[in-house]
Amino acid sequence: MSLTLKSRTQARAKISSVGTYVPPRLLTNADLEKMVATNDQWITERTGIRERHIVESGVATSDLAVEAAKVCLANRGMDASEVEVIIVATVTPDMFFPATACLVQDRLGAKGAWGFDLSAACSGFRMRCRWERS
Repeated sequence: MSLTLKSRTQARAKISSVGTYVPPRLLTNADLEKMVATNDQWITERTGIRERHIVESGVATSDLAVEAAKVCLANRGMDASEVEVIIVATVTPDMFFPATACLVQDRLGAKGAWGFDLSAACSGFRMRCRWERS
């Protein structure tokens, strides 16, 4: 018996840059203490969160994604016309159809790109649960 392996072709897709964006408005645990019966220590011990970024009314996921994409393109020194694919991973799309990635593609002017949404939460999201027996 003989085994013949085909030569591998070089992969075309790669991540060559990353861009991020968060809205400028902050809501701290101290702010929450003024709104509900809680305190910084209680929140931090259970979630690890001390502050969160809040979007203004009318700001959509695509708005945040466009800003992050602009940073990514600038970091890479790349024009939007060179983008081949846009993948938006979110559990909060602007709408189900068209895909948020298509809205980003249009607003960036990435005319040659195709895109799709991937329904997925942030891999950095963490939840602490405590189970108690009664």
